[in-house]
This record gives sequence, structure tokens and C-alpha cells, in this order.
Amino acid sequence: MWWKLTGLALLTAMLCLLVVPIRTHAVAYDPSNPPKLWTISGMFNSMYLTPRGALLIAVILSFAAFVAFKIIRGHW
Repeated sequence: MWWKLTGLALLTAMLCLLVVPIRTHAVAYDPSNPPKLWTISGMFNSMYLTPRGALLIAVILSFAAFVAFKIIRGHW
């Protein structure tokens, strides 16, 4: 049961991160000003939440909670 819940938590986190759009600053780069190295914290700083993204995250979390409830109750 623990491995199912762990997999569900990882899948839920991945899906929630995938629906959040990432701002890019492609027009700010030029040959004399190369882009900075990519970092995970930089990726999180470039994310922003839209109303559609918040709704999708709520749907993903509610579905994951339903699946977790089914796993804990032993139906799956």
C-alpha cells in the first residue's frame, strides 16, 4: 500500500507542476548578455499561477485524494 501512495504522491506533484505555465524572457537575451545557467530554483521563480492552472490543480488534487481514499480502504 505504501508504494501505491508514494507513486500517487509523485504523480500528483508532477501533474501539478506540469499545468503551471512558466514565464520566459527570451526577448531579454542578446549575444552580449547570455542567459544564466538553468537552476531548479530559477524554474520555480519563473512559474506563475493562472485561474485555469489553479482549477486544474484543484481537480488533480481532488482526484488524487479520491484515489488515495480508495487505496487506503483496500478497494485498489
